[in-house]
Order: sequence, then structure tokens, then C-alpha cells
Amino acid sequence: MSQFEKETLSALLDNEADDLELRRLLKSIERNPELAETWERYCLEQSLMHNPATPVDSGLAARVQQQIQNEPALSARGHSFSGWQQTFSKLAIAASVAIIFVFAFQGSFNNPVGPSLVDQKYSSPEQDTLQPNASLVAESVSFEVDPEAQERLLEYIESMSFDEDKPVRVEPIQDSPLYRLVNELQAKP
Repeated sequence: MSQFEKETLSALLDNEADDLELRRLLKSIERNPELAETWERYCLEQSLMHNPATPVDSGLAARVQQQIQNEPALSARGHSFSGWQQTFSKLAIAASVAIIFVFAFQGSFNNPVGPSLVDQKYSSPEQDTLQPNASLVAESVSFEVDPEAQERLLEYIESMSFDEDKPVRVEPIQDSPLYRLVNELQAKP
């Protein structure tokens, strides 16, 4: 290794080397492992001078790589579900989601917004006749619809139309958590 290469390494570590010197040095390192070891030593010395840290043995990466290569390869058992098992697992997941939905919204189903007919006191048949002004339907609530949002919704609905010649877009389905859960259950041994 020449003195010029050592100076280039030093300049590189001091951020004084240009791109051309960097490329030339990287090519030299590929051919000369001694230059790579010198670079490691220079880096270690620089890090010790600027911020004290625990030094790491330069051969650590090589030893880790050797240990990884010596480990026996793991064999993955190819366990595939049969058709009825896949169908059953999908059905079980759908049933679980339905049960969670029922329990989550049970309170809102039992508490109607308007007055209940059961809660009204019993009245005589003469009082049961409806007044002409009485309303059986809840008053409609008016709200403003954002025209831009409505336009985007219509564009989305139109883009989701299915054509026999084109394949069905499954990206939105594949992004759903339920789809991932089903696939994870199928992948488990």
C-alpha cells in the first residue's frame, strides 16, 4: 500500500476527498484487502479521537458471517390447508366479526332515538286516533353535502365497476386487516 493511498484514506475520513478519489479508493479496496483493514483502523482511530466508545474487533463481521454459514438450514414444513379447512377458517372469521359487531353495537340498537311505543301508557281506543298534525316519521335532519366529496365518491364508485374483460381490482381487499388475518391463519402450521 502506497503512501498516496494512506493520504487519500485520511482525506476521506476528514471529508476532504472528492468523488473521483472516493471511486478510485473503493476500486483499490476491492483488489487490496490490506487497504480495507487500514481503512477500518483509521475509522476506529478517528472515532476514538472524536468520541470515546467501546472498540469493536475488526474481524467481528467475518466471525458473525462464519457462524451464520455454519448454522444448519431451517426446513419449513409445507403444510397446506385443504379446501374445507380454508372455507371453515374464513367462515369462522366472518362469524367472529359478526359477533363482535353485534356486541359492539348492541347498546345503540336497544336505545332508539325517538320515544318508544312500549313506554307510552295504555290509552282508551278513543284516544288512539291520530291527530291530523301528528307525525309518525322522525323529522328529517338536513345537512350540507360537500360537492367535491360527493364527486370523488361518484368517481370512486364508477372506477369500481367490473368488466368481464378486465381483472377485478383486489388491492383494496388485500389492504384490509381481515384479509391479512385470514392469510396469516392459513399460513400457520
